[in-house]
Amino acid sequence: MECPACGHEFLAGQDVCEDCGQDLTHVGLPVPKTGSLHELILEDPISQLNAPPPITLQARDTVGRAVELMRKHRYGSVLVVTEEGRLAGIFTEGDLVRKLSRMRRPLESVLLDEVLTPDPQALTDDSTIAQALHCMAVGGYRHIPVVRDGQPVGFVSIRGILTYIAKNAL
Repeated sequence: MECPACGHEFLAGQDVCEDCGQDLTHVGLPVPKTGSLHELILEDPISQLNAPPPITLQARDTVGRAVELMRKHRYGSVLVVTEEGRLAGIFTEGDLVRKLSRMRRPLESVLLDEVLTPDPQALTDDSTIAQALHCMAVGGYRHIPVVRDGQPVGFVSIRGILTYIAKNAL
């Protein structure tokens, strides 16, 4: 911020200008801008992200298979579905590190059912980017399934959101 008397830069909350001694207690805090980035995040639905199709496996599939597919597709997660195709869980890179680091078994012998995160929070195509970011921040995760009628149709990742913002927030 600038001192109205001399133009010297000062930090918000300072009472007196260090350069000229002007009283700064009457100078208000700057109003946050609410431009295109703000609108983009609050209003755009996650369908605008063009969420990639998910990798889906079943609970009886192995972690080895999940890791193989995650590596091949460069995904950070796989969605675990029931035999009817409904979302049952998610297995992420974080699960791999946190849960499997304690196991001393080959990945091909560990079933997803043993290490997945059950009943993950999911969004729908009309959920906003702000809702996705909120869920990620509050929940502490980087991937959120996108479902339609209980069946996974995609997933949102923090990388996908940041890429979208970088391309569209100018």
